[in-house]
Parts: sequence; C-alpha cells; structure tokens
Amino acid sequence: MGKKLKIVFVSPCYNAEKNLKNLINSVRSQNDPRWHHVIIDDISSDNTYETALELTQDDSRFTVIKNTEKKYALRNIIEASREFQADDVVIATVDGDDSLCNENAVNKILQCYTAGNDIVWTAHRWDLKNLNISKAMPINVNPYQWPWCSSHLRTFRSSLLKNISDKNFKDWNGEWFKRGYDQALMLPLLSKTEKRFYLDEVCYQYNIESVSMTSSERVKADHSQISTVNFVRARGFVS
Repeated sequence: MGKKLKIVFVSPCYNAEKNLKNLINSVRSQNDPRWHHVIIDDISSDNTYETALELTQDDSRFTVIKNTEKKYALRNIIEASREFQADDVVIATVDGDDSLCNENAVNKILQCYTAGNDIVWTAHRWDLKNLNISKAMPINVNPYQWPWCSSHLRTFRSSLLKNISDKNFKDWNGEWFKRGYDQALMLPLLSKTEKRFYLDEVCYQYNIESVSMTSSERVKADHSQISTVNFVRARGFVS
C-alpha cells in the first residue's frame, strides 16, 4: 500500500520568477521519488511561466499550467487537487515563493499516510529563523473552534475532497476566497476526519522577503485574510 502512494505538490505562483529555481530544486532534491509537481502561473506580470517551463523541460515529473484568468491560490489548489483525485494521491501545497527544506519530507510524510492518516502537516521555519506556529490538534475537537495550528507543510489525501462541496471554499456570493486560503482550505478537510497527524519535523521554509506586495497592498491583503478567516470559522462546514 505505502509504495503506491504518491505526493502531488501543488504550487500556485504569482510573480514567483525569482524563487522558482529554489522551489523546484527543493522538490527535485527529495530522496524519495514518489512525487509529482504541478506549478500554476496565475496571470503573473513577470516571466514565471517561461521560467517554470525552462527549469522543468524534459522532466515528466513536472506539470506547468498557465491560467487564462486570475484564480488565486485556493481555487488553483482545489481544481488541481480534483484533477489528481485518487485514493493513492496525497496533495501537498507549496506556495510559489516558498520551498521545502528537508530532503526526506516526501518519505517521512508518506510514512504517516501508510500508517493510516488522512491529513498530515509539519513544522516550518520563517526564512532562516526557527519560528513555527504548527502544532498537534487533539482528536476530539471541532477544528473550526480550535486555534489555528495546521500551517505549512500542509498535506491531505485527495480523496477527502469527494465529500466536500466547493461551497466550503466560497463566500456568501458564491465567489472563491481570494485571501486566507490556509484556513479556508484546511478547516473543511480537518472536520471530515479524525485521522490527522502533526509531524514535528521542519520540512517547509517560508520566504517572506520574496512576497511581491507594496505596504498598502499588504494591509489590504491582511484585512481580506482576517475577514475570510472570521467568516469561515463562524459559518462552519457546509454540506
């Protein structure tokens, strides 16, 4: 069973040209070959798409997609995950401006799934600092009412999406959430299974210096993120 499992990394990218080499190399350096990497250019204004193609040419382990409309991270992740939906596929989300930082990440995570888990998340670090907000979640709690603890590296069995409506990932107007996708993605998933596990090993590296936003754009994005999180938590799971 374990040998059939595979991780599909999904990386929504916007103006990530400068970090792509670091991201792609961090996936290529994995000691376990059971992975595939989907890189999605979300209407970047730089050469993200062209750079991704150049760095992954002649390597069938990579799929590079160029959107024709702006979708933002959450919609990109859900649509890509549904394309790879199968019992033996694990989805892992890696933002285009971040990277993996543990060559054994794939192997260690798949071991957790072989043990029977449905969701696994790991520790992370910010740049070179050992700042980590991820932690374990008790089994008998409502994820919507529990403090956020399932940050990067986030992974889940793609088959979990079979029983989750896209309504969970959209606002009251039926629009996909544009910000705060972390909790908008994970809370519905976490609520569908108690087989969730926190792997206390640093596998993911945030690269906050590469975020391409002005200070005013950052303030607006932070406000939108807070609004999304508050709405998702107050609404709960949508059947």
